[in-house]
Amino acid sequence: MTSEKISGKLQKMKVGETPRDGAIVFVKAENAEEAAALGRSLGSLFGSGAAAVIIEETARWRSRWESAAARPVNFRTISGSENKPRSAIFILDKKSMAEMEKLAVDSEIEISGKLGKPEIRKTWNAVGMIKGSDAKLSSEVILLSAHMDHVGVRENAPGEDKIFNGADDDASGCVAVIELARVLAQGKRPKRTVMFAFYGSEESGGFGSRYFVQNLPFPKEKLIANLQFEMLGRPDAKVKPNELWLTGYDRSNLGAELAKQGAALVADPHPEQNFFRRSDNYTLAREGVIAHTVSSFGLHTDYHRATDEIDTIDFKHMTRSINSMIKPTEWLVNSSFKPNWYEGKRP
Repeated sequence: MTSEKISGKLQKMKVGETPRDGAIVFVKAENAEEAAALGRSLGSLFGSGAAAVIIEETARWRSRWESAAARPVNFRTISGSENKPRSAIFILDKKSMAEMEKLAVDSEIEISGKLGKPEIRKTWNAVGMIKGSDAKLSSEVILLSAHMDHVGVRENAPGEDKIFNGADDDASGCVAVIELARVLAQGKRPKRTVMFAFYGSEESGGFGSRYFVQNLPFPKEKLIANLQFEMLGRPDAKVKPNELWLTGYDRSNLGAELAKQGAALVADPHPEQNFFRRSDNYTLAREGVIAHTVSSFGLHTDYHRATDEIDTIDFKHMTRSINSMIKPTEWLVNSSFKPNWYEGKRP
């Protein structure tokens, strides 16, 4: 076994706030609603750059202890990339939480422990490209993406079905990217270069998108914008039937410009869910790329369950949704428009 240390400055954070790069994040949920939101956002805390996350032991976490104890601390990295090891979750009892609360903000914290033999797993991305046709614009890249993984087979899942197919999350997004690729490939060659990326391991920590953005085959400043497509298989009752929503709509001018070109895009009606930080777009956004996710997820109860099956997909809605993005996407890949972050809104 080898020793491993995590160190950083203590950041005391409220649920929903963004951690600093390399911080030891201490976050305490004040009520049941915040506890549920914290559970949903743990992955995004790591994606945001936290070195470690310290949370309180609760009945909810105790109920998951058996599966968590099988892999109590995961330090994950990607071979061949510049990724830092993935951070760990530390669950403290009330007494220990009280001691943490006494520590001053920015106190230097060091956590150490023993690591067992590493388990090596493999993931992959699938990437395609249409080279731009314009002499001036072909060096600029528009990225259309989705993630092609889900959470796999879970033997401890209730009921007989243990296979989590992910029909909405995110086969629907993959279909959107494939259809947009088909339309763009059949038409006149775009002026800008268009890349199509299908990421592996989004559900396991965003490893596919992290590897992609750190190993771009072109200068990062040439990546003009990214539209991630996720969970388009059902309509969201919080918006009009023909509307899709864009995560982080108020962060850049990309959504507003696409709307001017006919995209039925509105602001995310679920800001409390922090969806902007819960998809692969956020990996790119943290690198400065204007990156958002297009979705119509209405918080249905099949999310991350074996019941996310193909027979739950509203194909009329999904077809209409994808078709509604064709003209705006064609405009984006043929224009000289460069989106920008609104002041103070870049991640």
